[in-house]
Amino acid sequence: MCLNCLYVHDHVFKKNNFGYFSEGKMTDEIFKDYTSENDNIIVLSRMANLDNSLSLKYNKISLNNVCFEPVLGQSFPKIFLKYFFINFFRTISLLRKSDYIVVRLPSFLGVFVLFLNIFFKKKYFVELVGDAEDALIFRKSIKNYLYLLMVSFFVFLNKIFVKNASGIIYVTKNNLQNKYPSKAEINKGISDVILNIENIKNDLDFYKKKNINGFKIGLIGSFNNEYKGIDCAIHAIHKLKELGFTVNLHILGTGRLQDNYADLAAQLGVSDSIFFDGSLAGGKAVFDWLDKLDIYIQPSKTEGLPRALLEAMSRGLPIVASNVGGIPELINQNWLIAPNDSKDLAKKIQIFMNSQDVRFQAGNENYKVACEYDFDILSLQRKEFWDNARKMVQGQL
Repeated sequence: MCLNCLYVHDHVFKKNNFGYFSEGKMTDEIFKDYTSENDNIIVLSRMANLDNSLSLKYNKISLNNVCFEPVLGQSFPKIFLKYFFINFFRTISLLRKSDYIVVRLPSFLGVFVLFLNIFFKKKYFVELVGDAEDALIFRKSIKNYLYLLMVSFFVFLNKIFVKNASGIIYVTKNNLQNKYPSKAEINKGISDVILNIENIKNDLDFYKKKNINGFKIGLIGSFNNEYKGIDCAIHAIHKLKELGFTVNLHILGTGRLQDNYADLAAQLGVSDSIFFDGSLAGGKAVFDWLDKLDIYIQPSKTEGLPRALLEAMSRGLPIVASNVGGIPELINQNWLIAPNDSKDLAKKIQIFMNSQDVRFQAGNENYKVACEYDFDILSLQRKEFWDNARKMVQGQL
């Protein structure tokens, strides 16, 4: 039996003359999880145009059974105000032709679709990849009562839809489960980060300083919001330079806030130590970038279970990260900081810079944890979950 899966995600996919593409996390391998080869996936998401010359920097979505039906507009006002009626009727049409729904939450599009699904009563399955409240609280630096009321309502809807889902995957082991409980018949804690872990020779020599021009620190994160903690990282570099350390921060990512971060670096007098490395296609290109680092940092203000962090762990890197979301399930508490604590971030980076032995111990511990997220292990768990989801839709479970 051929099933039609409506897949809903706020992610901004990209298109050009060569097809459809995604930055970083969305790949053919991810889409293969949701259906059998005979099923169809209809992707409801946002979409942007991509210059043909930039195609190699993104992952091409090439599966024949995946088609895209993007909403009009990319911003919230355009999607839900300017083009509301077009997007409303398009979504209704897609719901009618779908057999079941897969939604990644938190997501404005996801909540919109699930609200409309109240009238269609299609079975739906949720992948909960983060905390809706934190994601919105840290999205804006200026908050008023109306905004906070909207956040509360959005969180309430996420909790209701998670609670009543037909099935749910949490990307954490405990964190999101505690805040967003569910009555789902199939309920699993499985990371959406699946890596092909390589055997690496991370002996003591592996942790010698790799760059003659100072320690090279890396961070991966989008510049489209404030919650990756890039401002905190820049402040930490400023503190380290004041202490006389030669250190450079390389940031992999793109987005509308890049100029803001460049301005912050200029104000602090560290522009010569902050490098914006743009974007890279996932896989080997990112691993090659990570392999040139001495230390990785993830000072996020909110997270689910960040892919970039696990990728860095899989390369045996010593890491300092914030104690939010599922990060404490991954990183030794000795290397965790509170969000926005640039002073503690600088202090812990300094400890790593001062000791090759400490870098060796932390990097090896991170690598061992990352091995638990190997493709062969997690793909079996995800396959079992989505096989059961399809059986449920077909009335076989």
